Amino acid sequence: MRFNRFGKSFQMAVDNGRDLEEVLLLDDALWAATSAPANVFFCDPLFIQHLDTEAKGRVTSADLKQAIRWFLLQLPDRESITPEFDGNLPLDAIAEDTEAGQALRNSALYILKELEVAEATTISLAQIRTFFSTVKARALNGDGVLSMKSAGDHEDIKNLITHVVAATGGTQDLDGSIGMGDKELKDFLAAIPLYLEWLDRGAIPPGQDKTEIMPLGANTPALAALLKTNAARVEQFFQLSRLLQFDGRLQSKALAPDTRVAAFDPANQPEVEAYANSLPLAPPSPEAVIPVDPMQINPVFRAWWHDITEKIIQPLLGPGLTAITQNEWNTVKAIFAPYEAYLASKKGNIVEKLPPDVLRSYLTNPELFDDVQKLLAADKAVADTLTAAKAVEKLLLFRTYLLRFANNFVNFSELYGSSDHAMFESGSLVIDGRWFHVSLQVDNVAAHQALAKSSLLFIMYVEIQKSATEKITVVVPVTSGNRGNLVVGKRGVFFDLKGVDYDAKLVQVIENPVCIREALIAPFSRLWGIVESKIEAWSGAAEKGLQQSFTKAITPGAAPAPAPPPAPVKAADGKMNSGAFLGVSVAVAALGSALAFITKTVASMSGLQIWITVICAILAVIFPITLMAAIKLSRQDLSALLEGCGWAINLRMRLDPKLRAQFTNFGVYPKDAEGTPKSHWLKTLLISLALIVLISLASYGFNHHRKAKKAERLRQEQLQQEMAKEKAAAEATTAAASDKAPAPEAAAPPPAETPAAAPAAAAP
Repeated sequence: MRFNRFGKSFQMAVDNGRDLEEVLLLDDALWAATSAPANVFFCDPLFIQHLDTEAKGRVTSADLKQAIRWFLLQLPDRESITPEFDGNLPLDAIAEDTEAGQALRNSALYILKELEVAEATTISLAQIRTFFSTVKARALNGDGVLSMKSAGDHEDIKNLITHVVAATGGTQDLDGSIGMGDKELKDFLAAIPLYLEWLDRGAIPPGQDKTEIMPLGANTPALAALLKTNAARVEQFFQLSRLLQFDGRLQSKALAPDTRVAAFDPANQPEVEAYANSLPLAPPSPEAVIPVDPMQINPVFRAWWHDITEKIIQPLLGPGLTAITQNEWNTVKAIFAPYEAYLASKKGNIVEKLPPDVLRSYLTNPELFDDVQKLLAADKAVADTLTAAKAVEKLLLFRTYLLRFANNFVNFSELYGSSDHAMFESGSLVIDGRWFHVSLQVDNVAAHQALAKSSLLFIMYVEIQKSATEKITVVVPVTSGNRGNLVVGKRGVFFDLKGVDYDAKLVQVIENPVCIREALIAPFSRLWGIVESKIEAWSGAAEKGLQQSFTKAITPGAAPAPAPPPAPVKAADGKMNSGAFLGVSVAVAALGSALAFITKTVASMSGLQIWITVICAILAVIFPITLMAAIKLSRQDLSALLEGCGWAINLRMRLDPKLRAQFTNFGVYPKDAEGTPKSHWLKTLLISLALIVLISLASYGFNHHRKAKKAERLRQEQLQQEMAKEKAAAEATTAAASDKAPAPEAAAPPPAETPAAAPAAAAP
């Protein structure tokens, strides 16, 4: 078991079949991912179905382990399982010492024989699917359904298929037509005797004109249906009449409220029909009798009532009736009760549309159903062949994709590799003069953003116009360069994994620094944003005030009185409060003292000390910002983008400089192209060196000049000290002489003081 460093994490290398075998021993906590949505992988959909056997919509580490176990049992030579696969699987690579392996070999040989392949030594996925397409076009295609094509020239089987489809609805065949399966045939045959038995119970024996079930003979079904047409209206009439017997106040509302009658429009035909249908069969009365005369019946039901009285009531209750009571109506219903119970006991309804003689013919024709069973058996044999062929197809799908899938699940070597896209990537985006090679499809942008913000990456959400009616959204990280002109609404072009291009539009962004420079200036940018907003606010307020003043000035009318000067702020004792002026004075004095201190300090420093101080001051500001920027950039993590798409990720997907440049890069000019931008690094280096030399010379000259002035100042001070000493000595000598001499009679004027010799000019 070997691990490689991908990005800034260590992941197991999966290069061949032996590595796949060791994946089974790898701790799940060391997998790059332990589960992912099944729909994020761009490969043959059937391969994902074979992984997600429970159709739960996700692929887990347990699913992948199960697939690896089955795959390695069928291909025992681990060394031959490498990424280099041309799509042709040698038959001798399949295990021959197991029952499953032998079945796979036999199925592969059968497929190659059916396709008339001369050298049956290898098999490919294309050959298997060609076999499926040819079988699909056959009369017996293994789908368990017999269609008209399956019946061939057998007319009786065709008629049977037609009748079964009519009775059960049938099942769709692979060729698109509707046929019958084994279940439909069994349901059809089971219904025939039940329906015929029920039908025989209702039949009138020869020599009789009626039975208990058919009280009116052969006309019973039609008359029973006629009676049921508006029987509910008769029941409504008797119910309303019983209510009138209890409460006569309902008489005015038995037909329709007065308000509804007042709003009724006789000229509106739809309204007339709706109104008439809402009225009862006849006007209810406490007597609770329905007139036999049709002219006293609601016109809507008049024709029906005429047929009822002529065909049912008078033949059953006798002629001469002028009205029908509740009991007489119940008597009529009771006569039809056995027939209604007979209808409710009907069985085998699905075949009632077919003539009884046709149904009876199927019960006496076992040879027909023997032929049908032979066809179904032959179709099942094809189905068994297809099942075995699908196992071979599964083996080829695993040989094609399983090793690669492991490198998109156990590790992310394909994502970190520079040769191709990973299986779960959507394609590449070109926008703002750059290539963005990492993109993931997003189903719910809001839910994705909730997790993606923790990535600390600059993230774009891009809408891809796949067609006139189809749009998808992909998330794209910006890993190098700077944010540039990546703003909402900017358009670009998107290339999917097949190289097909689509129109792309940036719809949302999550802003974070892309590089160190942006991270360094981010605090100052935010500070400047605050200052700028304040300036804009002040400017807006000033502009608004100016507009108001100008409007007042040009508006005719009396000029407003000038505003009184602001009252001076007074203290509690009534005197002028000078606190504000004192505060300003103190602030100015403090600022002046600080400037004086700084000036004096700088004047007392050497040039080297000044440079060191300036550099330290710059570092004191820049270093913490740079450190925080570097930490923030180092914490950028791609795993949050995958987790937002529904992945379960174990590792932190940090980015190193190589990956940053790999995931996001600028266009490359051809080497032999002319007029392209050139690199000016040498020119920039020379200018920087020249500036450093000039600054150093200026510093040296300033330092030499400052030292000369200091030496001159020291000499001046030394001369002044010597002159002061000479003067003090002369004064001491004069005082001593005056003490020894006799006192004069008159004070003589003091001798004129000899001026000191002018000091010599200080040497430069």
